[in-house]
Amino acid sequence: MVDDAVADRSGAPRASEDRFESEARAAGLVLPRKAPSDPWAALVIVLAIVVLTAGVGEVTGWINLRSNSTTSGGYQTETCQGFPVRTEGTFSSAIDPAFAGWLEAAGTNLSAAVGGCFSVTVTPEAGDGYLSLSATSGSEFTATYATPTSQESGALDGPVAVIPLTLSAVTVVYNLPGVPSGLNLTGSVLAGIYDGSVTSWDDAAIASANPNVSLSGLPAISPVYVSSSSVANEVLTEYLASTSAAWNASTGSGLSVDWPYGTSMSSEAELLSAVAATPGAIGYVETFGAAPAGFGVASLGDVAGTFAAPSTVDVWLAAESLANSTAVGTGNWSGFSLVGAALPQSYPLSTLAYAGVYRDLGVAYSNSVSLGNATWLLTYLYWLTSQPAVAPLPGPYAAEVVNVLNNETYDGTPIVTLDSEYGENGESGGETGEF
Repeated sequence: MVDDAVADRSGAPRASEDRFESEARAAGLVLPRKAPSDPWAALVIVLAIVVLTAGVGEVTGWINLRSNSTTSGGYQTETCQGFPVRTEGTFSSAIDPAFAGWLEAAGTNLSAAVGGCFSVTVTPEAGDGYLSLSATSGSEFTATYATPTSQESGALDGPVAVIPLTLSAVTVVYNLPGVPSGLNLTGSVLAGIYDGSVTSWDDAAIASANPNVSLSGLPAISPVYVSSSSVANEVLTEYLASTSAAWNASTGSGLSVDWPYGTSMSSEAELLSAVAATPGAIGYVETFGAAPAGFGVASLGDVAGTFAAPSTVDVWLAAESLANSTAVGTGNWSGFSLVGAALPQSYPLSTLAYAGVYRDLGVAYSNSVSLGNATWLLTYLYWLTSQPAVAPLPGPYAAEVVNVLNNETYDGTPIVTLDSEYGENGESGGETGEF
């Protein structure tokens, strides 16, 4: 059982549960309750993760986080025994920089739970970051949006496991004085806005999707896009290509495309500034948490013909609708996408962020990353899946993460087994934070 005081200390899992249930009720949704589709089957996994990280590993044979207390049932402030524990990673610069803030905030929450001695540092890197997984760089994990390419895999020091960390959303924002947030837009309309064929907010296609909204007398539509490679580009253009044959034929999808129309910005931060300064403007950003304040936020047409928002519930529904996919069942995330989620009210611009970590942390780093650091790294990765950015991972996704991490090895032996054998008296590099 998890100590209530500890759950309050991090706050995130409980707050996410409350927000999720509140938004579900407000949306009038009756969420499925059968396993494994129960949305709070994910919470069961989260609680198991918290137990694992709390140091009550007698139940599962997992890590005790170096606690010198024999009391189970909650976090102990002495779990780090006063020694600093450091984890370092990289993150793909194609993901919005807010991702780094989320990763480090989750590390701060974990530190508060285990005695204030844990820290994590993440460094941006062009591309997917997999090439920084090396002993010389000190990078123990990479947070990214994709599995390694064959070229990247050939340059790595061993096989890499890829696990989903969190759900995020690409949010379409606009600046329309007098028009409330929640304007309904379809993929074909957005494609028309970004190819220059839809230039007025009172266009018939927009008006028909928003019968109770006055759209006359508004400034001309002014689309803004990001010219650099970004996950937001890839998710949005995949959506446009899937809903507009003309867009698919002329522009296609990708991290970077030749945008046919609009104003170019070099970053999502610049895009937000441009939209804020331009009445009639529309743009998009990846969000790890709440949508940006001060903007209208569009609801988008989904595969089922309804409109969905970048909310906790609608993002979760997109992931839940694909919970029985081959990717979730096998852990092969190559090419996996939430854009085509078919459940009504599935937000079509939902996406997953992933972590890449060597399957054998001893062999890959030639033992320069200690067993202690390896166990703390896995603890942090467990913890990340319990810290939702927008919505909790559905149960099958979280179960796949636990399965992968429970099978991580160190010099050929599962770390779960090694830690249960050696516990706090085992190899101590992780306690000192040394690599």
